[in-house]
Amino acid sequence: MVVYTMTKKQILRIASVVLFAIVAVLLVIFAVTNAVTAGAEEPKAPIYCVERGDNKIALTFDCAWGNSNTDALLEILKNANAKATFFVTGEFCDKYPDDVRKFAEAGHSVQNHSDLHPHVKGMNINDLIADTRECSRKIKMLTGKDPVLYRSPYGEYDDVVLTTVEGMGLKPIQWSADSIDWEDPDAATIKKRILSKTESGSILLFHNDLPNTEEALPSLLTELLQKGFEFVKTEDLIYFDSYRIDNTGKQIYEPNLTASASGITYTDDSYANSAFEKIRLHLTLEEIYTLSTYTTDKVRVIEKTRTFLSDAEIAAIQLMSYEELYEAYGSLVYAAETYGAGELADSTEETPENGTENDAENGSENNPENGAENNPENGAENDVEDDNEEEPSGEIAK
Repeated sequence: MVVYTMTKKQILRIASVVLFAIVAVLLVIFAVTNAVTAGAEEPKAPIYCVERGDNKIALTFDCAWGNSNTDALLEILKNANAKATFFVTGEFCDKYPDDVRKFAEAGHSVQNHSDLHPHVKGMNINDLIADTRECSRKIKMLTGKDPVLYRSPYGEYDDVVLTTVEGMGLKPIQWSADSIDWEDPDAATIKKRILSKTESGSILLFHNDLPNTEEALPSLLTELLQKGFEFVKTEDLIYFDSYRIDNTGKQIYEPNLTASASGITYTDDSYANSAFEKIRLHLTLEEIYTLSTYTTDKVRVIEKTRTFLSDAEIAAIQLMSYEELYEAYGSLVYAAETYGAGELADSTEETPENGTENDAENGSENNPENGAENNPENGAENDVEDDNEEEPSGEIAK
């Protein structure tokens, strides 16, 4: 039998090697875990639509090429008492400055659609910044207002594009109802596509310079009005803070329970909590006093607040017990008396619950060639059946 002996120095050396190996393995495990966690984070997404309960919707037109029907579009919108958002490129501003001015002078919104209409996905960040900034500069020069929204060419985006654009103070905007008018469908097809997809908070996509769109719009807008929809500018539809975007691209108002403007928590339910904070902002103190007497009458409460609460917030109030309502009203009265009330009361008709002013100073097309890349991963419900067909490489592009 052979017996091996080791000196103390040899034992320490072996122990050091083993310890080093263990540390190395732990570091590898830590790195892999971090990579998996980072990869599992929900990807960023632009705004496709907004959760609202007031039937407000946004008409948007992408303007990158011609200007054959500017006056006709403006007349159609005027006749329907509709405000729209025109996403224009810097090149469009260069070629048709008078048209851009007409959009703004008619009370419509003019927003950023890039300067040169490039493919922005994978684009060098410095080039993306320069292109975006140049378009904003041209719009400001013609309208006097800085854009606050950005719609990427071809509807392309990735995390880099979204992070960069948002860092420049622009909200990335997509759409939930696509006319696909660049395919040259007839007016009836355009109407069917839009009517089948439009609901409260929808963002509708059209293009200028297309005769089929011009033909479809008058009767389409009439039908939408008959269904109770109201046309507003996109910046008056979306929220600029206190929101999340779900996996379909829907923007949902959801303030942090511990970070509401008043610092008050009305209830543990996030939707009900946001509802009471909106009530404080939209109603005067006298109206809140009156509302607090309706503690046992949820129907009257909802009637008084339906214009600025979302469907989810209304549902949350309906599910509250009378004891919870009583406590929430007590907190509401205290918050209103302590921090003020009715900050948005005078602008309820013109300004959505996010509180952004109509002035764009507070502060972006669906190209089927990108297919699923244009939607958040699970956002198939926003697609029109034939959205995934490739757009031809002719003059009509988004």
